[in-house]
Amino acid sequence: MGMTESVRWEGQKESFMSRRIAAIIGAHVAMGFSVVLMRFSLCGNDPFSCMNLGYASVSGLSYGACVIIFNLLLILPVLWLDRSYIRVGTLVNMFLLGIIADFWYALLAPLAVFSEPSLLLRGLLLMSGVLLTCLACSFYMSSRLGMGPYDAIGWILAARTNGRMSFRTVRVLIDICAVTIGFACGSIVGLGTLVLACGTGPLIEFFNKKISQPLLYGRKI
Repeated sequence: MGMTESVRWEGQKESFMSRRIAAIIGAHVAMGFSVVLMRFSLCGNDPFSCMNLGYASVSGLSYGACVIIFNLLLILPVLWLDRSYIRVGTLVNMFLLGIIADFWYALLAPLAVFSEPSLLLRGLLLMSGVLLTCLACSFYMSSRLGMGPYDAIGWILAARTNGRMSFRTVRVLIDICAVTIGFACGSIVGLGTLVLACGTGPLIEFFNKKISQPLLYGRKI
């Protein structure tokens, strides 16, 4: 590789990294917003948020504080079992997601339209929340800058079974536990919970191929 090609390649790597960092931060801004949309829909949140909203309900802490505390506890087994999953994206997920969600909630909760949403508005919030969650997850995963402890523990446990259980199976079991805890603590479990737990894979894959990966790496990756 000549000097010109080497300089060009280094420039491309820096460009890719800048886009990936912007993507993971933007993904968490959008993900925090989608958590709030799902809360206002009264149709239930994803299992992770359902659980932490339950913790918030019984503890009196904010959702963001519960997310940070739970992540700090869950990062310990991740560090012990396989710390290769921990990168800059892990820290963004651990410390920013809950804070961003709290910010959006504080900003939007005083609006009268969300105090007693109509059935139509709840449906719109549900659809918007699901779509935004999937788009945000697509950028979060496609950035390849690490994953949050809740996501990492599923991959680690699946690997520890030596092929006896797939990641999908392990993740379903983890999500069931999270939803059960959330429900026991008074969190809403509904259609939104079911859709986000089981039905978003194809939509995330669509966003991966059509939006996030082309924007981050170009058409050919």
